[in-house]
Order: sequence, then structure tokens, then C-alpha cells
Amino acid sequence: MDGPALSGWERRLLEEIESDLRQDARLDRKLSTMGAKSPNRVLGALRAAGRRISAGVLLTVLVMTSICLGIGVRTPTTSVLVALGVVWAASVAGAVAATELLRRRRGSGGAASADPLGEERRERRDRRPWDRPEA
Repeated sequence: MDGPALSGWERRLLEEIESDLRQDARLDRKLSTMGAKSPNRVLGALRAAGRRISAGVLLTVLVMTSICLGIGVRTPTTSVLVALGVVWAASVAGAVAATELLRRRRGSGGAASADPLGEERRERRDRRPWDRPEA
């Protein structure tokens, strides 16, 4: 340990705090089972997709899929199915384009749009006095 040793009073106080913490069985169980968990790749991929796909795009995909499936099941000819595929792709592409346009107008993009104060927090973190070396 760097720095001066603890005084007798500080050691007694530290021992008292440690004994109180050891008596808390729930805290002890949480601390003993705490550790790095293996990454769940499927859940991570879903979270990443959720940050990139807006609710409007998802709603457009769901609504257009249900409409196109409904029409496609009633009239399953090749020309109708091709037309439905084109309409579905165009509507999803339009929704994605509109979402990107709105994100750019707001001045943020991607994951930064979820945290509008992210830039300000980063600047504040950079200004903390304990992060700067002594001059």
C-alpha cells in the first residue's frame, strides 16, 4: 500500500466496518457470486439492433409485413407477390431514410441519439481536477 500506514484508531474503525459487512449474509453472497459473466452474443446483437432501429421503422416493418402477407395469401400469383415485395421493400427503405434524415437534423446519429447529453458529460468528465496531472 502506498502512503503512510493507518493509525491505530483508523485500523480499529476499518476492522469494525469489515466485521459489520461480514455479518450481512446477503451482501456476502452477492459479492462472492459477483464476477464477469460470459457475453451473450444473441442478446448483444439484439441490443445493438435496438439502438440502430427506431420504433417507427420497426412499426412500419410489422404493419407492412402483415398487410403484404394478408394480400399475398389471398391472391398468391407471381405478379402480385413481386409487386408486394417491391412495395414492402420501398416502404421499409422509406422509413429507414426518414429516420436517418430526422437523426441528422437533430444533429446526432447512431448510439449518440440515445444519450443527448453524452457530449456534455464527456466534456465534464475531462475537466475533473483529479484526472489532470500536477502542473
